[in-house]
Amino acid sequence: MKKTLVIMLVALIGVGAQQAKAQIDFGVVAGLNVNKADFKNVTNNVKSGNRCGWFLGPKVEFTVPMAGIGVDASLLYSQRNINIEDAAGEKTNHLNTIEIPINLRYQFGFSSLAAAYIATGPQFGFNVGSKKIKELADDLSYFKVKNSVLTWNIGAGVKLLKHIEAGLTYNIALSKFAKYTGTQKGSLRSNTFQVHVGYFF
Repeated sequence: MKKTLVIMLVALIGVGAQQAKAQIDFGVVAGLNVNKADFKNVTNNVKSGNRCGWFLGPKVEFTVPMAGIGVDASLLYSQRNINIEDAAGEKTNHLNTIEIPINLRYQFGFSSLAAAYIATGPQFGFNVGSKKIKELADDLSYFKVKNSVLTWNIGAGVKLLKHIEAGLTYNIALSKFAKYTGTQKGSLRSNTFQVHVGYFF
């Protein structure tokens, strides 16, 4: 009886240790940004439409295989295009940032060939490009881009053959992206839809 209990205990410890081993995958991701500027307290007929940009960079995933729970993190070079339409016409501004998303992730498999996942977490952005978003009607006034911005990701996707990933993420602005330098105390935020594909080695 005691031998049986010892064997069962050793087996349970072995299973628990196997579950505790995190699987680490390294890869690269690339994708499309679709964003729109949301202006606040700016009344001089300024508006913005949807514009596309892109992002690219390395990604690492830590996953507990049996539980399906893990964390992923990326280091992305990202370009967003924000257009401003005013009385004088339309101007497109190119914004370049370094983005560091860190997501809590849950993955569940349909078979050995495919799995789906959901993920959510913060994203830290750092401006490495222009610090100004300009209008056409008034070159003296502009939106001053902040050096850093905090956003939040909500996403889902699929992983195929354990190497290929495709997903969709909605990136929600938690802080102001830029402040207006004119007489109005305006600001803008920018929420973004992201579509990506990735390959893990």
